[in-house]
Amino acid sequence: MGKIAPETALEVVRELVDRVITTADEAELVELVLGTVIHALDADRGLVLLTDRAGATTTIDARGKRGRLSAHEQAEISRSVVHEVWRTGSALLLEPDVGEGSKSVQALGIACALAAPLRVIGKREARGVLYLDFRDVHVEIGEPDRQLVELVADVLALVLSQRRELSSVNEDLEAALGREPVPPPTLDELLAPRSIAPLRADIETAIVSDLPLLLLGESGTGKTLFARAVAGASRRVPVVRAMLGSADDLNTITSELFGHEKGSFSGAVTARTGLVTFADKGTLVLDEILNLPPHAQQLLLDFTQFGTYRPLGWARPEPRRAQVRIVAATNGDIAAAVAAGTFREDLYFRLSGLTVTLPALRTRRDEIPELAEGFLKRLDPDRGWTLTVDARRRLLATDLAWSGNLRELELTTRRARDRAVAADRDATQIDVVHLSGVRTSAAPSAGASPDDIAGAWRGLAAERTRLDERETELIKKALDKHRGVLARVAAELGVARSSLQSRLQTLGVKGIKD
Repeated sequence: MGKIAPETALEVVRELVDRVITTADEAELVELVLGTVIHALDADRGLVLLTDRAGATTTIDARGKRGRLSAHEQAEISRSVVHEVWRTGSALLLEPDVGEGSKSVQALGIACALAAPLRVIGKREARGVLYLDFRDVHVEIGEPDRQLVELVADVLALVLSQRRELSSVNEDLEAALGREPVPPPTLDELLAPRSIAPLRADIETAIVSDLPLLLLGESGTGKTLFARAVAGASRRVPVVRAMLGSADDLNTITSELFGHEKGSFSGAVTARTGLVTFADKGTLVLDEILNLPPHAQQLLLDFTQFGTYRPLGWARPEPRRAQVRIVAATNGDIAAAVAAGTFREDLYFRLSGLTVTLPALRTRRDEIPELAEGFLKRLDPDRGWTLTVDARRRLLATDLAWSGNLRELELTTRRARDRAVAADRDATQIDVVHLSGVRTSAAPSAGASPDDIAGAWRGLAAERTRLDERETELIKKALDKHRGVLARVAAELGVARSSLQSRLQTLGVKGIKD
């Protein structure tokens, strides 16, 4: 007997592998894996712990059915189970029904505990433990459950090990090339430029406030950087980013945000934990909020008002709850969207408790040389890079469009630095000869009429059709390359598997292997 059937366990692992392939951030990956296995087995508490050679443990993530565990809740686990799994390197199922040794476990309210080692590749030892426990005295945990937890722990250990080895290799390669991974700017660095001074009061308010934050500005102006910096400064972590713009199917969007129950719709072979659950007690960043269709806007409105939600297929009378700080961002004109009726006015007011509009780079040209030098300092702090007078003049030139904003400036600066090093390995200056590839401002087309709204609309429709055709062609090439395996295509394109599946249905693309 057990909580999960063997055939269902395979589907759980399959879901986890899909998420592993499409999740880049290590902390987010641990949250996804732990949340999924807790949900699959309906466990009350789950922890991922790393263990040193002396057996001392460090908690990497700790979650329950309602989100992150408090420090007090984390302490109420069976340390004896954790230590025994680490010591033996084997999975353990503890059912403290009888015996003097089980009294301390029973005193914590634990009916059953299940744990498996995060094993070191190629060695008979553990570097950590995946731990679950159950508080219902009527719970039935069996061998399939133990095997599932053991397999999930092995997958997690393997992925973490490979990623850290790859990270080490990348760092060695960067060092050999004279590079280091570029750290993100701190909040103080983001607020330092003169053009940002008018925003400082709003940002400082956002740090101490519980109100939702709406970040506006063109693509590349640093909205995501500010969202993460504000979340970090306010200690509202984890920071979970939702990118739902490529999905227009309600089931897909609801599943991404709120999760779903097994069998809730066609293709829902396992339950899924939504991003809202992973962001509990932290920050949920909603990227490009204007892309959400009307039905998804209604779901989000309900959540922002009450903090409650229902995963797809949720059959219980009481909804689930999550406490998250919402940071929404868009590069579109949200006021125009509200006026046009494409974005709900009530949702706009729920999201815009505090609103910050980040300036475009072309409106702060006098700061561009300083911003470039700041990036060089983070990119290569030991070399002391400077810009020549000619390079400064070029960066200040009014014919440069800077349509990519800070993102384009950073790319231009990195490229200039690499060209300087290629010419002279001891270089410490960026000259005008190293600066190229920046797009200049395009002149308006002759004969274009700003009043020809109907013509502009027809042109937009034609362009949308061409984009759909190009997108279809690209996706088909990716499907051919990966023999129709959707998870691999999603990983290469950098989108969620469920979002890609929804888009394929919209475009009418076939030849998919789930």
